[in-house]
Amino acid sequence: MTELFKAVALCSASLGGWTLLSLLLSRRGEPALRRTLAALVALLLLPPLNLYVTLVRGEPWAPLNIWIHSLTWAYGPLLLRCVGLALLWPPGRWRSAWLSLPVVLIGAAGAAGFDWAREPVMVALVTLHTLGYAAYAAHHAWLERARLRQLAGGHRNSRAHWMLFVAAGLVAFSLWDLGVFTLAMAGYFLPSGGLVAGVGLGAALYVDGIALLALHPPARLDATEPAALPAAEPVDAPKPAPRALELSPEVARELAARLERLAQTDTPHRDPDISLPRLAALMDITPHQLSELLNLHLGSSFYDYLNDCRHDDALQLLQRGSDLTVADIAYRAGFNNRNSFYKVFKEKTGMTPTDYRRQQQPRRA
Repeated sequence: MTELFKAVALCSASLGGWTLLSLLLSRRGEPALRRTLAALVALLLLPPLNLYVTLVRGEPWAPLNIWIHSLTWAYGPLLLRCVGLALLWPPGRWRSAWLSLPVVLIGAAGAAGFDWAREPVMVALVTLHTLGYAAYAAHHAWLERARLRQLAGGHRNSRAHWMLFVAAGLVAFSLWDLGVFTLAMAGYFLPSGGLVAGVGLGAALYVDGIALLALHPPARLDATEPAALPAAEPVDAPKPAPRALELSPEVARELAARLERLAQTDTPHRDPDISLPRLAALMDITPHQLSELLNLHLGSSFYDYLNDCRHDDALQLLQRGSDLTVADIAYRAGFNNRNSFYKVFKEKTGMTPTDYRRQQQPRRA
């Protein structure tokens, strides 16, 4: 049985090492996403390595055991990074050297032989540390729940969608660790060493699997490209009654230029909660004036304007030759789901995003 456990631990460590190399050497996806996953995969190499070393030595190696206890300090900052990457937060909200400072200090203390997990004050600190990060991430995810619903329901198999699975795993790992620490401090029954080792191996395998799926999203999980819808029969709609104009041609031109600048700087079309009144408030005009600007002066509608901006964003991403998948591009450009992205893209370019990307490859070469 010992040899079997050795083989399982070695296979888990080998898979983690291979996943780590793939993340470090690959150019697929965002660098920040690859770095975050690589950090987590590297940290979760410790449990299978510790199990293997313990089985070979016949007893745990104290420094490695202490470092494993220190993993809990890293879960909070990594959770924040995963949520930020999934919800497209600007890097300043989750990328800071201060986030990794507690992990570095605890790791250095562990290397010096200090087993902080035996100190009630340190256990209380790691609990507050982890719950604080979790509360911050949960609060801001709740504020952006429209984007979260959009990602979970309309952009499955995008790399951002897989980061939600990583975040859920980190929550589960944190709860397990904090529960074990609390039981130890209270003097209650502790899980067996075999159960703890099994949970560590399971966590490592889970993260390795999700990291590989995020790096190489399987095409079979994508829905088939939407078929072209049959053209609808024209229907004579009643003409709307003429209304009084509020905007002179000069004012309309100035507002059109302001709207263009706003689209480039604030990208309101990427906001899942965007509405006509909200966009009008950003421009400091009334919804009626914005509606007049779009309908009468620009010959468009509110939703057509949003889709034009999203389509332009998607074209730039496809022309740039990035390694983002079509699902990533649809999400980043602000489309509600992949089907609406395909529909708008095909209406405007006469081809699917995949065909357009294929057409651009010889030009870039």
